[in-house]
Amino acid sequence: MTNNTPFHDPGMVVDIAGDLDIRSLAVIMIGFNTVARNYTKQWYQRRVRGCVIGHEVADDSSLDELKAVNDSLIGADVENQQEIDNKLRSAEISESMRLSVSVAVHKTSAKLNNISTLEALKALAKKDAYSVPVPIVTLLNGGKQSGGKNNLASLCICADLKKSFSEGLDVLERIYMKVEDLLKKKFPNNCPSIGANGGLSYSCDKVELMFELVKEAATELELTSEEDFYFILDCSASDFHTEVAPGQGSAKKGQSTSRHRYDWVEGQVKPSEDFCDYLENLVETENIVTLIDPLHHEDEEGLARLREKLASCHILNRGSANIMKMQSTLTGTIATLQAAQGFKVLEAATHEEGETLLADLALVSGCEMMLLGGLRGCRRALYNQINIRLQQNYKMQPALQDWGFPEKTAEEE
Repeated sequence: MTNNTPFHDPGMVVDIAGDLDIRSLAVIMIGFNTVARNYTKQWYQRRVRGCVIGHEVADDSSLDELKAVNDSLIGADVENQQEIDNKLRSAEISESMRLSVSVAVHKTSAKLNNISTLEALKALAKKDAYSVPVPIVTLLNGGKQSGGKNNLASLCICADLKKSFSEGLDVLERIYMKVEDLLKKKFPNNCPSIGANGGLSYSCDKVELMFELVKEAATELELTSEEDFYFILDCSASDFHTEVAPGQGSAKKGQSTSRHRYDWVEGQVKPSEDFCDYLENLVETENIVTLIDPLHHEDEEGLARLREKLASCHILNRGSANIMKMQSTLTGTIATLQAAQGFKVLEAATHEEGETLLADLALVSGCEMMLLGGLRGCRRALYNQINIRLQQNYKMQPALQDWGFPEKTAEEE
């Protein structure tokens, strides 16, 4: 059915013409609703065939983007995701707008075909089965913005691999709530705030205090590391990385040959060799199974050293094929996921808050782990979405059966 009646909206007119029917109007407007949270000034609602759609208006630049979306999709088949995404890639719009509309197309197409967005993603990705990545829950946030001297970004946890998703999430939530309770008791005049990633903000002078707090919470809950949960440290080392001419400064064992310097403790700038020593000791002491962004991506010698020394720890870097986020279109995201090799993590970006399709994407991504954030705010909705899918009796297998680490010899133990 073609509707040639223009849709009037304050500040602009969206023309419905050619093969663009009432369904495509819903797609465009849902896309506006998804992306335009950053442009909020006014909120308008319409109903198209019973589907609530929205549009947030701010300034002329955002209106220009909305018009560009409309112009690029005129005549497009709403049920052809690849065609829509190709048109969006050529449109002069922001990356967030492009992804937003791409996701909206997918949701509308699934609704038109009376299937779930998860089933539609499985078909789009040409997957035969679903798999559940291990959830990494962000527990405590530190970093440069925390106020303390600790510059390491976040301490995360994941459940023991033998536990089901629901059982593991229950353990992680109990720890999260107990840590939050301890912070309130220890700092009654400075209650922890919730970061954009859903983690609890904790200002401290060294990351070891974060580990101690989590272990204290676990002890009160009668839970233990390596049996019920594991630690994952997100260093975000680029935030406290600098470069010097090779040979400047000194490491513990003679002169440093690295140009890379790190002040993981504020005000104490040290060579890459020292930071590697520190991380190696921390991994062994705290039984950390994954380090995220432990060093700057150009510190190739340091990364090679960590991978050699820490055989029982995954070393992952953002910007590589290991850690992936949603791309500017849905089909582009799926293509990137399918091309990636080795151990993979799907990460939720800040601008994707509240977009539960990411949870569905995780189940067809082929990733071993997913870094969705903490258990508060918009991030919680992602975990809830996966639980909903499990309750809907979709057949799913765990994406990670074991850590894949080499067994330690008697001498190493």
